[in-house]
Amino acid sequence: MTNDLRRTWIELLEVSCAQVPITCLDIIIDQAGSDSPLLPSVLSIEPALPCYSLFTGLPEAGADELAPLLVRVDLGQPLQRQWLVGLMQALDGRSQLLVLASLWPFQALAQHLSRCLEARHGGYLGLLRYYDPRLFPLLFSHVLEPEQQQPLLRPAVFWSWLDRDGLPRRLSGVADTHEVPDDITVLELSDSQLETLSCASDATVAMVSLAEALPSDWSAEQHFDACYVAMLDATEAGLLLAPEREAHTLERLRSACAAPHSEDRK
Repeated sequence: MTNDLRRTWIELLEVSCAQVPITCLDIIIDQAGSDSPLLPSVLSIEPALPCYSLFTGLPEAGADELAPLLVRVDLGQPLQRQWLVGLMQALDGRSQLLVLASLWPFQALAQHLSRCLEARHGGYLGLLRYYDPRLFPLLFSHVLEPEQQQPLLRPAVFWSWLDRDGLPRRLSGVADTHEVPDDITVLELSDSQLETLSCASDATVAMVSLAEALPSDWSAEQHFDACYVAMLDATEAGLLLAPEREAHTLERLRSACAAPHSEDRK
């Protein structure tokens, strides 16, 4: 991630905040993607940044070094703004930051986002890693029903993240009330929703294993989209084994690459 892209993202975030107007951003940091915990960096700022482990109150609460951290940063404070710039620089474009602007009090927002981590499938509770920027947009485009999206949209004026090409993306929230819900219903995922989620992981693996089949002039987002659509198609076709799914994806990629050349010969 270049300095220009970092500067562009920060500037876009500041412009978006000014339109509200607010000066604070809430940053969800995915520590699991780092070789070492990022909490010490958060705690190094004086005065202390508001910080909350989203694993608080969950069975995973003891995994401090892997917990997603919610941190509120005031862009109007030069030291805090510089810390955020430094964090972006240290992560160097890795998909570990999901940003939102919220009008909710920090503690209420933190507890709400923590509850949003829990999802149920087939009677079993698990973690929904919505805070992964690679997964987050797919929840709204492919996975969740409109009513299931509301717990993540309600507290946010907007969400922002960097895509696989390091470009800033934004999703508008609802932010239509300052009232914080007392409780939310645990998200219930259907079999088809879980399969759609799994296709994202399969597509990420395929981007590596089928790298030579992917057009070199496509962006990383285009590579993922092509693999993801192919994996969704493989699921629809009833292909469940990894070798079958990869072969199907390779066939789809070859067809996509050959199509323009066929047009050229006409």
